[in-house]
Amino acid sequence: MASPDALAIHEEPTTEVVIIDLTGDTESEPEDDEDEDEEEDDGEEESADELNSDGSEVVIHLNEETRTQLRNAISTVSESRLREMLKTFVGTELAVEAALTKELITVRRDTHAVVPRWETCATCGVEYDINLPRGNDECTFHPGVLAVDAKTSDEGPQGPSDGVENLKWTCCGKDGGSVGCVRGEHKPSEPSKKRKREEA
Repeated sequence: MASPDALAIHEEPTTEVVIIDLTGDTESEPEDDEDEDEEEDDGEEESADELNSDGSEVVIHLNEETRTQLRNAISTVSESRLREMLKTFVGTELAVEAALTKELITVRRDTHAVVPRWETCATCGVEYDINLPRGNDECTFHPGVLAVDAKTSDEGPQGPSDGVENLKWTCCGKDGGSVGCVRGEHKPSEPSKKRKREEA
């Protein structure tokens, strides 16, 4: 009888091998399903070295290591490259399009128009979900501006210090690092189309 450790190894789920073309060579044709079936019947599998010996394909096993590296790559890739990749995937991968649509698009409850789900608040700068109910204390901000406090400002050889401890809000007189003195609902950064038409 096998040891419990050996059983645990055999019980681990196997991951499907996904071949990802990292060269960007779009001229290569996908193999026919019949060819794949014949290769499996022969019992011969190409190794990773054989697949990338001509520089066209690299075998990547989807697992925790590749997932971690993918997350790292997403964190470090330029914003413009990431946006372009997502736009490409939306046009070619239905599952990606469905997932992104669920996260980024919504139907406005009031107008039933299909719109972006996330907006940035004009007063506090926080990104918020437009379909969540608005609350009277979700947005906290200062309507005033920061000004140098003459009472606490230290003048050195380079002039007055402009550290946050030497700044006061003109709206409430609190120091520059204080939490907003006004609370309310998030407001969209851009006026609605209806408001633009009314102003014209």
